Amino acid sequence: MFQNTGKLIFDSVEDKTSAKGNPYRIVHIIDPLDYQRLEYFADNDLKVNCVKGEECTLVLKATRQGYSTNMTALAVNKK
Repeated sequence: MFQNTGKLIFDSVEDKTSAKGNPYRIVHIIDPLDYQRLEYFADNDLKVNCVKGEECTLVLKATRQGYSTNMTALAVNKK
């Protein structure tokens, strides 16, 4: 598992449906230092313990898929 050390701000969790009809979730995070919006696929057991606009700690899980590494959000905790 990986955990951020810099400043991140929680934005939202979005529920979506794939073209094949499968549900999935996206976690939206804001990086105010690099002026970036980050998006991660959410784990089925995602735990969110903060509200929109709060500084947070993001916990990610790395998994191998072919020749690339995917990062999946496991938890978003209040810092």
